[in-house]
Parts: sequence; structure tokens; C-alpha cells
Amino acid sequence: MKHNMQQQLTWELDIKPVFVPGIEENGKQALVRSDNGQLLSIRSNQYYPVFNRDMELIKERMLATNKFSFKGYEEFQQGKRILAFFENKGQFQLCGQDVKDFLIIGNSHDTSSKLFVGTSNYMYRCENQFSSKIRNIEWKHTKRFDIDFLRINDIIHSYEDGRQELYEQMKRLQEVKVDVHLIQRLATQLMGSVQRTDTEFVAPQLKKSKQTIQLLECIETEIRELGPTLWGVFNGVTRYTSNHLEGKPGFGIVNGRGEEINRIALKSLLRNC
Repeated sequence: MKHNMQQQLTWELDIKPVFVPGIEENGKQALVRSDNGQLLSIRSNQYYPVFNRDMELIKERMLATNKFSFKGYEEFQQGKRILAFFENKGQFQLCGQDVKDFLIIGNSHDTSSKLFVGTSNYMYRCENQFSSKIRNIEWKHTKRFDIDFLRINDIIHSYEDGRQELYEQMKRLQEVKVDVHLIQRLATQLMGSVQRTDTEFVAPQLKKSKQTIQLLECIETEIRELGPTLWGVFNGVTRYTSNHLEGKPGFGIVNGRGEEINRIALKSLLRNC
């Protein structure tokens, strides 16, 4: 894999009172890193964080099932968001391509997300990555975290359901032929910068940003490899977000602009099935 991840979370979340001159009790608390004092967020005292030690406990219980190996943690924005990746030990193919599958546990210390479970898929052939959150397994930061309430078997079952749903969606995409107009519309939707008056796939006279050109070239490459179907188009999008998108998209593409582009593309393409 292209990202080196942490095997342990070596710092904890500290809760500090917030003092405002002249106000004895303001109902606020500061969430800071224990190792360097970095402020992660200021929240109401009714906000109950999921601590890093809770993530470590989830990891221990996940590994005890012997169904997964631990790939590592990734931190974003100095620790405001944390993702844990567990590699499924099974062997999988998706639409005839060898893939790896990962279960993701995500958490935030700044309210950007709840504790959530997701699935991430990695294609060997071109290092394309795609992920999706599983909405029926989430923990809101409105009460103290209880590992016994968040049952590991429920997590695994929801992950399997989410993985199977993702595979079925990809098979539906593989069955639908694509035309140039659909590609043009999708590129416009994703990048907002394609204006076309011709019928050529990539026309040099058109004004396109560097990012749009890269996206179109990725789509063209994938439909040549996988066939002129929606499956080929979607892999072109994930090829772009996995290998060309500027910035740090993160392992599994579950964070930021790459995740947003993938999600919009899949929703749009499925409407044509």
C-alpha cells in the first residue's frame, strides 16, 4: 500500500475546562492532545468524546475474531479525525478483478463525524480505492461510549452487508453500456469545468482545467481496460481520486474531496442502471 500507518495511538484526548473572564460556568470544554497540547476543538460539556483508548479496545476485540488483520491508523488534521483499517483475510474478486477488502472504524474529535463503520475496496491492478460508510452502525457523541453496546458481531454483520451491497452495485454498473454524452455530463458534474460542443471524447480545443483533463484521461484508460460500461467509467473516477487528486486523500479514500467525488459519481452512475 502507498500509505504508512500507525500501529498504535500513542496519545490520548484530554478534556480541559474553558475559562471566560467574568463567567463562572460557561458550559464549554476544550479537547486537546495529551502529547503536545494541540487544541482539537471546543465543545459543550454535553459532548462525550470517544477516546483513543476506546479505539484501541475496539481494535483488540476486532482482532480477537480472527477475521481481520490490522492495517493501521491514519490521522487527519493533527488528530481531529482518526481512521482504523482492518484488512479482511478472505480472498475476493470484484467484476473479475482481484481486490482487497477493508473494514473501517472512523472517529472524530471535532464533531466532523460520528464514530462510524465503513467498507473500503482496493483493486490490485491499478491501485484504485473506493470506500463507503455504513450508516446503520454509528455512535453519536451524546453519551459515554460503551464498548459492550457497540457489539463487534453487529459491526461485522453490518460490514458484510455493506460489502455485498457495494459488490452488487458494481455488477449493475458493469451491465450498462456508456456513451460519450454521459461521460461529458458526469465530468461536468464532478469538476464543474467542462464545456463541450463536439462529440469527441477529449477535444484539444476545449478549455479544460488540468484536473478535468486528468479525470477524462483516467476514464478513457479504464474503459479501454474494462470495457465501455458504467463500471469502466466509475473505475476511471476512482483512478483519478486514488492517483491524481492533489492533497492527502488518505488510505481508502474516505476523507475529503476524493471521498466526495467518488460518492457523487457512484450515485449519479447508479441512476442510469
